[in-house]
Amino acid sequence: MEIRLSDLQGKEVTTLTGEKLGRIANLIIESTTGELDKLLIDSDGIAPEGTELDSSGLLSIPFSSVRSVKDMVMVKI
Repeated sequence: MEIRLSDLQGKEVTTLTGEKLGRIANLIIESTTGELDKLLIDSDGIAPEGTELDSSGLLSIPFSSVRSVKDMVMVKI
């Protein structure tokens, strides 16, 4: 399945238990490998336990935490 960056921007992100984290603001790509590294989520400045905000106030979630990409993105944190 092919997913474009434009398909992900603004998509809602939830945990596996249904907790809403916010919407995807941006992605970080590892420049040497080209692999997706992190999702940056606009979470209105709220960081659930076990997560942290980056210097821009966005929630940073490792891409390895993504479990499903459909109508919304589900992550395991």
